[in-house]
Amino acid sequence: MATQSGKIVVGAFDRIVCSSANYWVTMLCDLAAAMAFWAVGLHRFSGPRIVAGGVVIVGFVSSGLLEYVLHRWVLHGPPSMASRSHAQHNAEPRTLISTPLFVIMTAALAIWGLLELVLPAGIAALLVFGLYAGYNYFALVHHWQHHRSKELASVAYLRRLERLHHLHHHRLAVNFGISTMMWDRLFGTFQPTNEPPTDYILWSSIRSCWIKLTCKASATS
Repeated sequence: MATQSGKIVVGAFDRIVCSSANYWVTMLCDLAAAMAFWAVGLHRFSGPRIVAGGVVIVGFVSSGLLEYVLHRWVLHGPPSMASRSHAQHNAEPRTLISTPLFVIMTAALAIWGLLELVLPAGIAALLVFGLYAGYNYFALVHHWQHHRSKELASVAYLRRLERLHHLHHHRLAVNFGISTMMWDRLFGTFQPTNEPPTDYILWSSIRSCWIKLTCKASATS
């Protein structure tokens, strides 16, 4: 009975994430929710505007790290409904597959609630707005990469991101960043071409240096 119930839940989840209606409605709702956090943040924040802008920038940059972590260790992590639907996206990149409606919004509200425990309400809302704006930027870039590549071709930076993301689809262990490659470079998973990824080069260099040092030590002894 439990197995049957599990199959029903998984089947319902698959139908939602693969629904074009869910894809477009979720994108619009996430844009609206981000603007709501922006409005709340401006209403509750009473400090200098430059500080407010700095908080938003911190949130926006942090969203790239969150994007990397979730993509690498959740969507490409242990078996789950999330990794299962992401595997389907990797196999069929042009299919409209999206996180179920209200999931990102609920997560944003949870993060806001936690931040309010240690930060003023206005700063917490602006920080979440920055995170949410970064997520929406990622969602739009990812959509363009698979469905509007001709539009990206006119912008060199976005065209390069598209090429690197398509490389990820062919080699799933590299280029986890979609809206930025900064975190791939920092964590050693950046691969610009079909050459070995930078983590392989890094550890090969460390191993080579270690061998040289240990060989010298044994020779002198």
